[in-house]
Amino acid sequence: MMVDDEIMIVEQCGPRGDVFLYSKNDNNEIIQLKSEGPPPTTISLSLQCLKNFFCEILLPYGYPESVSEDYLEYQLWDTAQAFCSTIVGAFTTRAILKGVGVGNAQATALSAAVTWILKDGTGMVGRIIFAWWKGKGLDSDCKKWRLFADVLNDLAMTIELFLPFFSDLSMPVLCVSSTMKSIVGIAGGATRASIMHHQAIKDNMAEISAKDGTQETLVNLVASITSIYLFNIFTGPISEMIFVLSLMGLHLLTNYWAVKSLIFTTFNDQRLLIVLRSYFNIGAILNPLRANKREVVILGIGASVHKFCGFNILMGQPLKNVLCTLSPADFQQNLSVYKDKNYFLLVDINERNIYITFEKDETTEEVIAAFFHAVCLGIATCLYNNIPLDNFLKRQLHHPTPMTRLYTFMNSYEKSSTMRNMPYNNLFDFEEFVKQEYSMFHFALQVNGWNMNSHSLNIGDWRSDWKICNKKKE
Repeated sequence: MMVDDEIMIVEQCGPRGDVFLYSKNDNNEIIQLKSEGPPPTTISLSLQCLKNFFCEILLPYGYPESVSEDYLEYQLWDTAQAFCSTIVGAFTTRAILKGVGVGNAQATALSAAVTWILKDGTGMVGRIIFAWWKGKGLDSDCKKWRLFADVLNDLAMTIELFLPFFSDLSMPVLCVSSTMKSIVGIAGGATRASIMHHQAIKDNMAEISAKDGTQETLVNLVASITSIYLFNIFTGPISEMIFVLSLMGLHLLTNYWAVKSLIFTTFNDQRLLIVLRSYFNIGAILNPLRANKREVVILGIGASVHKFCGFNILMGQPLKNVLCTLSPADFQQNLSVYKDKNYFLLVDINERNIYITFEKDETTEEVIAAFFHAVCLGIATCLYNNIPLDNFLKRQLHHPTPMTRLYTFMNSYEKSSTMRNMPYNNLFDFEEFVKQEYSMFHFALQVNGWNMNSHSLNIGDWRSDWKICNKKKE
């Protein structure tokens, strides 16, 4: 191999491709040289070509630099769950065909066709209703809805598996299972798009989607061929049921591991609350890896902001209910506290809600700052009114943390003997305290690798213009 000063240019195809060197020979010509290493044998060269071929088919161009760090682990678990799901689907398809009368001389083609049409129609209606009902929350709780979709899919297939035993009820049973699967299609498809957006760190979402489809097609093909072989093994109803239910359990387990392997660097409500709890109680910011590992992926459970700060935090919701409890003078004083911000907070002490309203086109940093401010205000209001919070707030008092600083700040004010909001003169001082605390929190988020350019926090569509009076005066 030539020495370094004789090399003119180094070339490589992709991050894992062969490295070639170009140099000038004695005849004043540019020649190509292979990188260091022994010359490849015929077998190793063939294996390398085969490996490169499958990598080009199945993996995005530029892998692994072109995808997120969790791409490979997630795709492996996703492949395993797709394999299980396809085999279970083959057995349920056989059960459906038996249930609608395939192989039964007394069954008519018309009745089977009507059943199938009603099944599909019911599923379409279910798809429309679910997309309208829960479409907005699919981004915020992407992992939960992804796992929920697979649980619901297995429940639907379990119902279909028992269809041969209730062939007289094939129509209503198939309508129910079809509705469940339509929800699976919406929830699974939408959350998959969100996951691909996270994986596409080089703005290559279309290619990642195409390669994901290729991977799934290949897995489905192998699983379908395998299911033909398994049909001949599990012929009895009991053995078939045990095998399919066991495979469903494995399917759910691999799905759980798949969503737990995802490491999102953007905030949703739960991840932000997990980071805030750690920051307030021990003064440390969790990085995306640690926060995602603590995130609960089962729908209906998880961290509660009400237990943490004593209030529910509602962003982008209508203010009618809370405005009815304020006088115009009180409302104007409240606005003056947030005159330099693009958001303001309103506390409903009776309902234990904190409303956050934004101006139009709020940024991600403004949303996170507002949520941080609301958490601080919720804790401060509880301290002001002697409302007890979780024990973990009190166990950390001897540590120099944001929580202890907040306790110290609130101890300088007299506590209220009746349930009411903090006085407005206190809120001005409190706003300065929060401003200093948030600047440290924001810096720590950036240092620990959190993405502050986008978010998946749950925000309603309501926006406000509270500076309209000043505009008219001008």
